Amino acid sequence: MITRVLPLVRAHPGQSALAFLAAIGTIAAGIGLMSSSSYLISWAALRPPILDMMLVIVAVRFFALSRAACRYAERLLSHDLTFKWLMLLRVRVYRMLEPLLPNMLLTKRSGDLLGRMSSDVDMLQNDYLRVALPALTAFFIVGMTVALLHIFSPWLAWATFIFLFLDGVALPWWNRRYAKGWGRDHAERQSALSAKLVETIQGLRELSMLNSDTKALHDLCRLNDEMTAIQKRYATTTGLQEAYHLWCAHGSMLAALTISIPLVVRGDIPGIFLALIALAVMTSFEAVQAMGAAFLFHEQTTTAAQQIAEFESPYPPAKSSIHVTGGAKDITFKNVSLEYDNGPVLQHISFTWKAGERIALVGPSGGGKSSVAHMLLKFQEPTAGVISIGDQCLAQANEHDVRMLFSVIPQHVHVFNDTVRANLCLAQPDADDQALWHALEMADLATMVRQLPDGLDTFLGEQGARFSGGERQRLGVARVWLKKAPYCIWDEPTAHIDPISAKQIMQRLLQSGHQGKSLLWITHQLVAMDQMDHIYVLHKGQIVESGLHGDLLSRNGYYARMVRLQNQMLRT
Repeated sequence: MITRVLPLVRAHPGQSALAFLAAIGTIAAGIGLMSSSSYLISWAALRPPILDMMLVIVAVRFFALSRAACRYAERLLSHDLTFKWLMLLRVRVYRMLEPLLPNMLLTKRSGDLLGRMSSDVDMLQNDYLRVALPALTAFFIVGMTVALLHIFSPWLAWATFIFLFLDGVALPWWNRRYAKGWGRDHAERQSALSAKLVETIQGLRELSMLNSDTKALHDLCRLNDEMTAIQKRYATTTGLQEAYHLWCAHGSMLAALTISIPLVVRGDIPGIFLALIALAVMTSFEAVQAMGAAFLFHEQTTTAAQQIAEFESPYPPAKSSIHVTGGAKDITFKNVSLEYDNGPVLQHISFTWKAGERIALVGPSGGGKSSVAHMLLKFQEPTAGVISIGDQCLAQANEHDVRMLFSVIPQHVHVFNDTVRANLCLAQPDADDQALWHALEMADLATMVRQLPDGLDTFLGEQGARFSGGERQRLGVARVWLKKAPYCIWDEPTAHIDPISAKQIMQRLLQSGHQGKSLLWITHQLVAMDQMDHIYVLHKGQIVESGLHGDLLSRNGYYARMVRLQNQMLRT
């Protein structure tokens, strides 16, 4: 917890110190108010001159006003710090998620990712507000109270310390053991509920069509019931904590009176201080009142931090920069292998993608073709072998520098909940309207965009709901037109487009859009293969054939069988 809060304190040392002093001032003013009030009443019973009591009267007013002022300042400063803490945490979590490999993110549900960014991060705000600040305040106030009571009697100071220790440490620790696992269960169920809720809302249309909406609602209700049970368990725990607190506070006051009264009788302590001692002791328990919740929240925040830490990248960040000047350079794969947990994907593949060359990587689905693109983009690291761009090793290069060299059409184009213009300008932020419309024309999407209510400024909705699957794919094609990169990767760019439109787009891409650029076309649809400079056939993670389209057909090997099978399917 301390290591998690230190970055906030270092970033805002002055405000952190003021918030801490305000928290101490609030409780100290409360103790001073009760002490001075009880002393004033006791003294007034002796009917002294009013001017003699003026200092105590001013002290009562001072503590009353200062308690309110300190409470306001503490709430203002601590909550402002909490919001800054949340900002730092969200930025940190985003920076953790951004470089993660797609194969790692694909194992996580979108709702689970949202849960990490929202509920788990929100939970970590309690590290400062409900754990660190109350603990530090309690430590200081307990020390101050015991030191002041020691002036009257060491036995009085020790008795009060024992009750404060019971209320602030021992009983909360036992209570936490009673509620062991609550924080973990709460964080896990909260994440599961958030994930299920997001997925249900996003897939509500499909669930309704498949008559599965009742089952989804049942699952949500089940998770909600589990959350309710956990909340009841927490309510029981907090109720017990309140009972412990009241017992300790009043028990300590009774013990203080039991020790003080004989001292007053013997004349060791003036009787006028008896009420002051009793009320000061009872009021000091406000400092440890929040410690019970602090113990519980500490478990909860620790669990949330552990869940966020699951997204730590296993690969250390590369520091070397990579630059390609004077156009594209040769990209070489040398004995490259890639393995997942369930087995090898690529086995000792070697080939050279020459500068300005158009090559195709073909083969059946699941053969490892997309993994080649992922390694080029540093989304995955090869388990063996070397990939180099020119004379520079890709493994030592910075991810951002590498990805700036490539323009990619993925199998599934993501469309953000923003305008058409904003989605296109991801590829070229400074693109003007003429460049945007030209890219849309080349992607055969301009006519459709012109029919939208606001044209380029039309919002596309969540995950591009206004566009069909094929139109989202064309938007990805338009992005490739805009991005000025020496290398192009097409990973099944026409997978969701009808055959006629797909053929037109591919002809445009091949004829005019990528002159002088290096092109890697990943596909299992053998279309326009005669326009490729080289074809590599990938099967079961190995390159089984390579060459030109005509040469591969004449060999009557695996590639030729793929072509015959595709033609037969088309005729059928």
